[in-house]
Amino acid sequence: MMPSLAELDRSNVVDVDLGSAEFKANAHRHMAEWARRRPFYVLGKGPPQVVVGRYADVHRVFSDTETFKSEMPRGPGWEQFNKIMFAQFVTQMDGEQHARVRRLLMPAFSSRRIEQLQDSITRIVDGMLDRIEANGPEFDGMQDFGAHLVVDALLDAMVNMDGRRKAIFVAFHDVIPGTTYVKPGESWSPELRRAFDRTMEEVRAIIEERRVSPRSDFISDLVNARDQGDKLSDSELFDQIFGICGASLSATSRAAGGALYLLYTHPEQLEQLTRNPALIPDALEECFRLASNGYFTFPRIATRDTEVGGTTILKGMVVRPSPLAPNYDPDVFPDPTRFDIHRKPKRILSFGAGPHHCIGNILGRTTITIAIRSLLARFPKAHLIDPGFTPVYGGAVGELRLQSLPMKTH
Repeated sequence: MMPSLAELDRSNVVDVDLGSAEFKANAHRHMAEWARRRPFYVLGKGPPQVVVGRYADVHRVFSDTETFKSEMPRGPGWEQFNKIMFAQFVTQMDGEQHARVRRLLMPAFSSRRIEQLQDSITRIVDGMLDRIEANGPEFDGMQDFGAHLVVDALLDAMVNMDGRRKAIFVAFHDVIPGTTYVKPGESWSPELRRAFDRTMEEVRAIIEERRVSPRSDFISDLVNARDQGDKLSDSELFDQIFGICGASLSATSRAAGGALYLLYTHPEQLEQLTRNPALIPDALEECFRLASNGYFTFPRIATRDTEVGGTTILKGMVVRPSPLAPNYDPDVFPDPTRFDIHRKPKRILSFGAGPHHCIGNILGRTTITIAIRSLLARFPKAHLIDPGFTPVYGGAVGELRLQSLPMKTH
């Protein structure tokens, strides 16, 4: 049931299209503004939303899972908030169900498992760089590199997918952002439904293959996950693999795109990394602070009337905590819009906080670190073709999916 809007402070309503190309083109300016203002209302298409941007406010929403539930309503009017459609991923669970499923997922994302993946990821990244070298000197930092961190590095290294299967998951990556642009009451398009069905068919086939012939890979880890006799049900197993391989891994390519753009538009700092690769992990934390994969994570819904940062939130309202805006909060990060590879930022919220802190954050960090370290080692003179390049972003509402980054190897 939609909340009544009669008691909202109308002076705190902002007229903005949160998914428009114009908004995304200026997203980082908006983040700096959100980081300084109290939560505000957006009364666009669908249920009213509360956008939360200041560090302390966002941290509270992430952490107070009793007041701000992750499991969104289903049915007419709520289509745009169910990004992965019919599946229920761990990020959209609450309470004991969330704790239980997350506990069963953890071994597949453990430091030990990720260490085992590093050699495979490095080999695949080197192969991507071989192709760039063979076809150079011009290449696209996103189309030829950043975007492939999901398709090649992660789906191949984690799941051992063949080319046919990868094509199905890539097609799903390309269309799934459309769910967030569906108007209230509209159904998902036939294209989306076909992509969902094809991807789920492959997930079922992969699970069955691993049950018959287990491998040392991510899917087998989930199929065989046990905790004191407990295991994922068939539907839970389908939904988690679908959510991770079909949607969530793309966050790595978005974060990689943000890092590439920041590093190559700051050539003096980039040169320091080339000379001293030991600086790369700290530099990437600064990249994640300023240009992570998007300005919204999964939405929350208020379970009761409350307030955050002086703004009234009614029971049933959609609450949109930004994982990116808090990293621009000057009370936490002095001179926040300045990019500084020596900053060593702590407690960034790019990967969330509280019980829903991103389960794959170590995997994402590891993959991007390998990618950037290998790129700088192979092409130390690489640069943007146009130093004044203006980025264009696509993706779902809340995502900053860099479309292109024209570069040269020397």
